[in-house]
Amino acid sequence: MRTLVTILVTAVVLLPLTATAIEGPVWGIWPGPDTVHINGEVWVPSESTLVIEPSVVVLFQGHYKFIVDSLATLLAVGTETDSIYFTSDDTLTGWHGIRFIWADEGCQLSYCCIEYGKAQGPGSDDSGGGVHCTHSSITISNNTFRYNFATRNGGGLYLSDSSHATATDNLFVSNTACCGAGMRCTSFSLASVSRNLFTKNHAYDTAGGISCSHSDAVVTSNVFEENSARFGGGINIRRCAPTIVNNLVENNQATFGGGMNCRYSQATIENNIISINFADQGGGIYSGRSNLTIRDNVISNNSAIQGGAAYFENSSSYIEDNSIAFNSAEQRGGGFYWTSSFESTISNTILWGDIAPEGSEIYHSYGSNPTVTYCNVQGGWPGIGNIDADPIFAGPYNDDFYLRWHSPCIDAGNPSVTDPDGTRSDIGAFYFNQDVDGIIELYPHGTPIVIPPEGGDIIYDGWVFNFFGHAGRVDIWTYAFVPDMGQYGPIDLYENVRIPADSLGMNGITEHVPGAAPEGDYVFVAYVGEYPSTIIDSSCFYFTKTGSIAGGIADWQSLKGWFDGDFLSKESGLPTHYALRQNYPNPFNATTVINYQLPVDGDVRLEVYNTLGQKVTALVDETQEAGYKSVIWDASEVSSGLYFYKLTAGDYTKTRRMMLVK
Repeated sequence: MRTLVTILVTAVVLLPLTATAIEGPVWGIWPGPDTVHINGEVWVPSESTLVIEPSVVVLFQGHYKFIVDSLATLLAVGTETDSIYFTSDDTLTGWHGIRFIWADEGCQLSYCCIEYGKAQGPGSDDSGGGVHCTHSSITISNNTFRYNFATRNGGGLYLSDSSHATATDNLFVSNTACCGAGMRCTSFSLASVSRNLFTKNHAYDTAGGISCSHSDAVVTSNVFEENSARFGGGINIRRCAPTIVNNLVENNQATFGGGMNCRYSQATIENNIISINFADQGGGIYSGRSNLTIRDNVISNNSAIQGGAAYFENSSSYIEDNSIAFNSAEQRGGGFYWTSSFESTISNTILWGDIAPEGSEIYHSYGSNPTVTYCNVQGGWPGIGNIDADPIFAGPYNDDFYLRWHSPCIDAGNPSVTDPDGTRSDIGAFYFNQDVDGIIELYPHGTPIVIPPEGGDIIYDGWVFNFFGHAGRVDIWTYAFVPDMGQYGPIDLYENVRIPADSLGMNGITEHVPGAAPEGDYVFVAYVGEYPSTIIDSSCFYFTKTGSIAGGIADWQSLKGWFDGDFLSKESGLPTHYALRQNYPNPFNATTVINYQLPVDGDVRLEVYNTLGQKVTALVDETQEAGYKSVIWDASEVSSGLYFYKLTAGDYTKTRRMMLVK
């Protein structure tokens, strides 16, 4: 270590950084704050190290490359408040990006803004507008890639030739390329891509967000929104076997596969929300000559000419435990469109509310005939265990596709499969937890309810039913979904309400809707759970307001609430069972509160882990008395991302997730 420090200090002396123009070999330290003017090609020589400190602006005076040579190391590590900028003096001409070529595996880019890189030129010079990695391993986190361009591959980031990269918590916005406008992984590169936001990127051909070709990338917990391409508006997969898990793919568009395009591939697509995407074929997913596993996804409100939710051509797919709802096609297959495909199965899946002139839920042609079992298909479908009944989603008014307690999909899935609560599997992406504290129901009076322009009252009965077998505590709160405004409230909020072992309720609850409330169609919703982050159940009813007068919607009043005031006082009694509550707020920056309860005295451990399973901290490790407990986690010293917190007490163990966003 002493030798390394000597080398770096010597490099600083040999290379003064106050120069207004630099070109050629560079190493040592570029201290901030400073603006480093690049007046020609620059490179970190083999086995050398360049450290760029926070608040440095690397300003390119022309279309020059920044090369990190074989076994060389670049450490450009800013902070959340002091970024490092790689940019161009001439944004039209731009610069030629950072190029890692057989670089050392310790290279890192963090809290950098990489903008106006333009990969234009012969051979590989046309790929990787912002960053190009070949035969290199690099950590890329908390960066912004914007306004970068590549003639061919990877407008923001390009990984090729067995490169290994970890890309987390980055923003890819307004990048452009032929293939992989935000990011492209190819030529057996291995990438872990997690918690990134890909938005407003455009590819002339393939993948507005990310393209995986000959690369078994792991793509988890990302957001893909408002990206566009010919193939795969959000994600494109070709000749590889990536893992696509826990992503939000929304509002993307393409000719083939508005949300995702898969060709000649084997991919696992699991626990994603794929919604409001558009394409000619395959609004949500297009599959061509692929073998896909599609499991535990919500695919909703997508649209296409054919195959609103998904289009399968010459494909063999295994589709299980999904909720496919409210998709549409102009011609055929509002839900699924199958053509020239074989050996495909659909099980434990809801297909409901999809619309098309031919085959609202499933359309198949040219020998395609998928095997459908234990599914809920609107209009019916032949197969073992299939049903045709309203799935009774918790809240289609806000895209909540959890099942309500009286859904016919509960315990109607494959009898050989068991849900986490120990009961027979439910149909759909989300199982209904039958170990619940409360179920809520609203019963409106005088339906249909019409409120005049000057305002009026809505009257309803509200009841919470307890199926848990013993008394428990929940929060109860209400919202209204207002035309052209969205969610308004909470109008009523009752915290820590004790629910007896059977039920609790009130008749004749009265809400006054003010005259200033806008005209239109409303949804009134009541929730039971842990306010505001955890919803056990919800119930709603609809009403219409025919006009509006001047004033403020804040005049909305509860004339008769759910309970008398003294009823809501917290009991002095002890909890009847263990529980670990969802943290609040969530996501959070940088502190959050975790509540839990202990029915008896005992040893208690409350620990926080990262996504690698490494313990970050122990919030509690002691003997505690029974009761309701609360602890605050100050996460100001750790990086943004997904974390898990685990409670161990007696024979009780429970783990929940939380998201830190700085």
